Formats: sequence, C-alpha cells, structure tokens
Amino acid sequence: MIGIDICSISRFSNMKNLDKFLEKYFTIREIEYISNTGYRDETIAGIFSLKEAFVKAIGTGFGTILPIDVEVIHNFSGKPELNVFNTIESKIDEISCSVSHDGDFAIAVVDIKLFKDSIASEKFLEYKNLMINRDENGHKGTFGKVGIVGGSIGMCGSVDLCAKSALRTGSGLVYNICPNSISNILQIKAVENIIFPINDNNEGHFIFENVNEIIEKIENLDAIAIGCGLGRSIENIKILETIIKNFQKPIVIDADAIFFLNDIEKEILNRENIIITPHEAEFSRFSGYDLSYIKDNRLESLINFYKQDLKYTLVLKGKNTIIKSKENCIINNTGNCGMATAGSGDCLTGIILSLLGQGLETFNSAKLGVFLHGLAGDLAKAELGEDSLIASDIIKFLPKAIKYIRG
Repeated sequence: MIGIDICSISRFSNMKNLDKFLEKYFTIREIEYISNTGYRDETIAGIFSLKEAFVKAIGTGFGTILPIDVEVIHNFSGKPELNVFNTIESKIDEISCSVSHDGDFAIAVVDIKLFKDSIASEKFLEYKNLMINRDENGHKGTFGKVGIVGGSIGMCGSVDLCAKSALRTGSGLVYNICPNSISNILQIKAVENIIFPINDNNEGHFIFENVNEIIEKIENLDAIAIGCGLGRSIENIKILETIIKNFQKPIVIDADAIFFLNDIEKEILNRENIIITPHEAEFSRFSGYDLSYIKDNRLESLINFYKQDLKYTLVLKGKNTIIKSKENCIINNTGNCGMATAGSGDCLTGIILSLLGQGLETFNSAKLGVFLHGLAGDLAKAELGEDSLIASDIIKFLPKAIKYIRG
C-alpha cells in the first residue's frame, strides 16, 4: 500500500496564523523540530506531506485518523520515520517513508504493509471468532483462575514467564504453585501473579510427601499447567500421576513434565481436556519414534501416533507448529526463527492455559494459543528483528496481537 503526496512549499510562506495551523496539525515534538531548524517552509511542507501520504496509503484520508495521530520523527542521520498513535497501528507490519524537495514542491512517499496482507481473510475471521468476549460486568473470577505448577532451583524464570503470559492473555487470577525454596525469588518477580509456596524440605524441588499441599492449592482452579522449570527429580513421576488423577479439569503438560510421561499410567493421561506441548526431541522420547524420522516427517509422525485411541491434544512445536487431536489437525502459519529462544515455550504454555481457564474448548485453546504466540513473535520481529528477540518480548507484544485479531 503506497501513498504519494505533493505539497507546495510556498503555501506556508504566505500562510496567516501559521502558529494555529502548527498546533492543529503537528505534534509537540514536530513543532520543536521545526523550531530547531528555523521554521523553514521546506521542513513544514515535508512533514505535512508525509502525513498526507500516510493517510493516502491506508486509504482513509484525515477523519478517523487525525493529523496528530501520525508523527514524523528524524533518526540520527536525519531520515524521516513515522510514529502512529491510532488503532490502525496494531495492523501495520512494516512502514517506510521518504521525502524530497523539487523547486516549490515537497514530494512524500509512504509504503505500508499490513499484517492482514499475510493472513488469508477467512483464516483471520476464523481466529477472531475463537476469541472469548469479555463480560463487561465480570470480575477477577469471571475470567479464569489458573495455576502453574512448577519451578525449581535455577529455573524460576520459566514459571514467571508462563504466569505473565497467562495474565496478558486475559486471565483474572494466576497462581504460581512452587517449591518453598524459590518462593521468595518469585515473590520479588511477581506483581500481578500470586505465589503459593509448597514445603520442599529445602530440596529445591517438589517432594512427593507434600503432594497433598499441591492438590489443596489447585482444587478450586479452572485449569492448570505443569512442567515449566519442574526439574528432573525422580519424585516427579508420582507427583505428576497424583496431580493428573486428582485434578479433572483442563491441564497443559509441558517441558520437564513431558520427560516423565512414559513412566505414568497411560489411562489417566488419555483425557480430552489435556494438552501436551512437546518439541521434536520431547515427542521422540514420548512417542518412541526416531528423532530423524520426526524431523523429516512431522505431520506423518503425528498422524501415525494418533492411530492409537488418543483423546488428548498434542502441540508439536517448531516451524509451522502442528496442533493435532483425535478429530482435528491444523498447521500454524505464524511465528519466526527469532522465537527459537529460551522461555518461548513457557510463554506458549501460559497463553494456552489462559484460554483454557477462560472456558475455550481444548483443541481451540491450543489452536488459538499457538496462533497468538506466533503473531506476537511476528510483531516483535517487526520492531526488534529476529536476532534480538527474547521470550519476554513475546509477552510485550501479546496485547498488540490480541488487539489485531479482535480488530
């Protein structure tokens, strides 16, 4: 989408009440820049022309977008860049601009790429329809009470990322159920999430003798996630088995919890309200399939795995993440290689957990959660690039991704 505008420079030389014109059409920073450059007509014309070119690119003109919603700034080399303070900004993937002067004219060009251009409209509507409408009369409990069971010495960040992702996805109450040894660390990191410490006899990880404390803390929650930062203590086998048996509401199983799934009773795991989120190596251990076979045949390996009578939903993470249940299968098209970074999977777990806690059906929670996660990563990439993207950036851009889908 390209917008081009040509503006007469001399119109500003002859303009009466120039100060009032600047106050109406220019931001404070733009006026400061114009002042610092000596109120040159060329500068005023160039900035105004860029604003006009922007609204021509998006096809609206000034109306729903005000002139001060578009701000022209200049980088260290003097090249103009655009800041947008309007809801349309959430739909912009890339924006570039230039301005030149020829005789009595300033000529501006703005090139905009919208995110919607890269997502088929029918797919966009499909995900929009999955978004849960917020009850305007709701309270904290209305929007889901969810818990994250995990954490161990040296692995505090994972459960914190998971909690913050759940909050940013709309959960009303988020609890970290963690070993007491790390509770002080998490309490320092926590602002909106609530910490429930479990006695661990200073072991630095959950111990089975106190598993009933965990059961007590989670019994009134709407959904839980287990595995983030859990560690590889052998006691986790019995802890996992006990939690899954006793908590019959939705569960997301991730990370270290997946490591032990082959060691627990298969029947208690085979439930329609369970989501398991392995990467390829974790799926290899869980399924028994060779890792090279999975890498070369991602979809085929899942289809073959589901020839068993499996009721849970699997999320095979990686490029073009696959979401598979007994009846449904979808390949996701959002995300980028910058998201291949520590903690990214913990963010995904928190997003899916939040959707489950808000009452979205199991497969759709996984489907929408993966899409949102990837879209937030794509928005982060657009601003930060792939090289510098870290997991907390995904959380930072979740609100923008959600606003984009809601339209």
